[in-house]
Amino acid sequence: MFKLKYAKMCDNSIFEKYGEKPVAEDYFETKNNMFCIADGVTRDTIHGESVPYPKNEEEVKKWVRDYPNPSGAYEAAKICAQNCIKYLSEYEKINEGIMQEIAKNINKEIWKINEGRKIDYLKEDLYCCVAVGGIIQENYLYAFSIGDCHIKAFDENFDLKFETINNHTNFEKYLAEIYSKNNDYDWTNPKDRVMVRRDFRNNIDAKYNGEEVSFGVLTGERKAEHYIDTYKIELSDIKYICAYSDGCEPFFEKKEILKEIIEEPSKVEKEGKERTLVIYEKVSV
Repeated sequence: MFKLKYAKMCDNSIFEKYGEKPVAEDYFETKNNMFCIADGVTRDTIHGESVPYPKNEEEVKKWVRDYPNPSGAYEAAKICAQNCIKYLSEYEKINEGIMQEIAKNINKEIWKINEGRKIDYLKEDLYCCVAVGGIIQENYLYAFSIGDCHIKAFDENFDLKFETINNHTNFEKYLAEIYSKNNDYDWTNPKDRVMVRRDFRNNIDAKYNGEEVSFGVLTGERKAEHYIDTYKIELSDIKYICAYSDGCEPFFEKKEILKEIIEEPSKVEKEGKERTLVIYEKVSV
């Protein structure tokens, strides 16, 4: 059987350094063998300006002053995680089809906070999130993912045996290697933020050389469903299941570091960007 070993969300550590409290965008829920981590997609400031990660005290204070509070992105993440656990709890047996329906229903719940809003893709953009969620049942992990939250499963030697799909990879590669070389691209320029959000987010028609170069997030739009991936993972050789938001990604890039984190998860609390980590460990009955 698997037992919850660790579950915590940590703020961006630079805010604590300067005595400020950031607006959270991550939200997670766990219940027994069920979990969900959602990461609200960063919005523009209340003035419609881009939001970089702060690097000094002045930028920290400006971030706190200008970032939307309360945050619709956080609300989308909260709706996602809470409803994932709610819907999973309604089923005695889960399969991939049910998991797909649960993810679609979560997306519909998020639409309730976006329906009727006037969107300019800047100051007023769709509230949305990326997420992973799942349930451990009868030696299988049933899960869904969308975007750059992750689930990774390791054996007792900390070798990677499974990881979820990051459906942002094609877009990021296209943006860096193709679009930016042929266009004057700058994220701080409002027209480029509009372009990304309007033309590439949840747009299955965005293709380059016949390959999809769009990305998916849960906005509540029906077309977001295209980007939901579901999984059934056999757990016989799995010792650890780790689910996390992208702020934890640096901890999983090298085997020696992830081994330290899995053995002593509180190390993720020392420093980093906003990050959430959930770990399940196989234990003897």
